[in-house]
Amino acid sequence: MRHRIRVFKAKTLAWLGFIGFIVAVARRRVDQVWVGDSNAVMMVTSSFPPLGVGRGDDGRWVWHLGPRLMYSISRDGFKPGMRRALRILRLVPGHDRVNWFFSFGEIDLRCHLAPRVKEKPELPFIPTYIERVRSLVSEFGASHAFIVVPVPPAVDIFVDEGFPIEGTLEDRLAAHRLMRSDLLAVTQAEQSRPRIEALDLTDALSDANGYYSPEFTSDGVHPTDAGRAAARQVVELQLQSA
Repeated sequence: MRHRIRVFKAKTLAWLGFIGFIVAVARRRVDQVWVGDSNAVMMVTSSFPPLGVGRGDDGRWVWHLGPRLMYSISRDGFKPGMRRALRILRLVPGHDRVNWFFSFGEIDLRCHLAPRVKEKPELPFIPTYIERVRSLVSEFGASHAFIVVPVPPAVDIFVDEGFPIEGTLEDRLAAHRLMRSDLLAVTQAEQSRPRIEALDLTDALSDANGYYSPEFTSDGVHPTDAGRAAARQVVELQLQSA
């Protein structure tokens, strides 16, 4: 019974957050939505939205899906409830002016991909992941969306017992380079609609050796205010050229 109550409460709060988002879209107060793991949130704001979906600043919103993997999104897709909710956007005036950013993959690179890529340097799930995002955004009639290349690996990193680090630092850097290359190659080659573009923040956030610059992260995973500012410059330039 307690579990059912918790689930009901979580779903109710999520719907309240989504309703607030829909109202903001209708009032043309939403310019960007960042969907995904904790990095999706931290690229916009320094705090997590209490309802899952929440407002940052300057028309930027976040939709936190928890510690989801790029691999699991590729395998399972997005949850049916999320897809059903997003179909409501088709009925909201101004929904087509919103830019969507999907951020997954940092946990994959930190926690499970590095040893596998070292043995077999390929990521066959990347094209399917991109198609999952394309399918989702087509639900609500968006003409395009952005897939965020994960942040680069860091030399000094916070160790979370729930997400143990695998592979050496060099292994994780090699895995990141492979994922980055594949995301850029597949999105650049695709001609399908809705259009999916890659947002690559790697150069903006890296030091001279290709690792996450200590200037832009305090825990080796998420950006600081300086990191957010550096990322925002890249976003604005890409939106201007889109």
